[in-house]
Amino acid sequence: MSRNTRALRRPGRRAVVAAGLVLAVGLGMSTQAVAQAAAPAPAKASAAASAASRSITGFNGDLVTQTADFYGAYIDAKDDAGGPDTKLAKALRTHYLAPAFAKRLAAWEKKNNLDGVLRAQNVPVEWTVGESRNGLDVIVSLTYGGGESPTTTTRFVVKHEVVGGITDIRPTSAAPAKPSATKRSVSGRTGESVTRIADFYGAYVDAKDDAGGPDTKLAKALRTHYLAPAFAKRLAAWEKKNNLDGVLRAQNVPVDWTVSEGRDSREIRVTHAFGGGETPTVTTDLVVKLEPVSGDVTDIRRTSTH
Repeated sequence: MSRNTRALRRPGRRAVVAAGLVLAVGLGMSTQAVAQAAAPAPAKASAAASAASRSITGFNGDLVTQTADFYGAYIDAKDDAGGPDTKLAKALRTHYLAPAFAKRLAAWEKKNNLDGVLRAQNVPVEWTVGESRNGLDVIVSLTYGGGESPTTTTRFVVKHEVVGGITDIRPTSAAPAKPSATKRSVSGRTGESVTRIADFYGAYVDAKDDAGGPDTKLAKALRTHYLAPAFAKRLAAWEKKNNLDGVLRAQNVPVDWTVSEGRDSREIRVTHAFGGGETPTVTTDLVVKLEPVSGDVTDIRRTSTH
């Protein structure tokens, strides 16, 4: 949706040429170039991940993925340990909400003293984004409470325009379509490492893939929020030297990705798929290292390409 100029795309309908894909090994290491065209292809889960490990998969341009990217990163921004990250929250709203709806939502919030995206004063502990029966609507389920408190779930219909972003968020009693081979669903857990990294990468890909050019404000806000300050400086220096995006380790964006648990709680695996369609699919595996207390990203390294 990206600053309200992007047309919604579904997996299998993307036709964007992405020539000159360049993949990088890691900070201070060598690079290699592969020229290719990009079209969606499902990312394969890493063979090292066990069947029981948690994973989240996204498809670039997919309506459910984009809505999950928005809600996941927005919840992270509101749930920041140092207080709400207002810069990130604002950048996300600017990127994903249609301008006219953003104004209406701000007026509604002032009147109701609630966050209009979440329709609440606090943040959920879990969330699910799934397809509805209408192709341009998505069902968002937010779960609050847990532990010693009763669990409550609220549901919303998030309406989209073909071009223009989110145009409405309304409470609903309708349940999302049951996940199946043809029905997409994405779930997240607030504060969980896999969810946070999926939120980061999903929203970052959306920011970099804006039809009007990269949304640099959102990309910067995401990096500030998720990257440890010392690593952010090293990454910027590495990017200047290698002329690549250090988060993606490439010059273009993946068509799909999978984020899964690593070997321990301080590592997350990110698998990106580039290409597909009439060109071979190139898959890269990244290891994202986390600071054990804050959960901030302290390193991103490529482990393989295949």
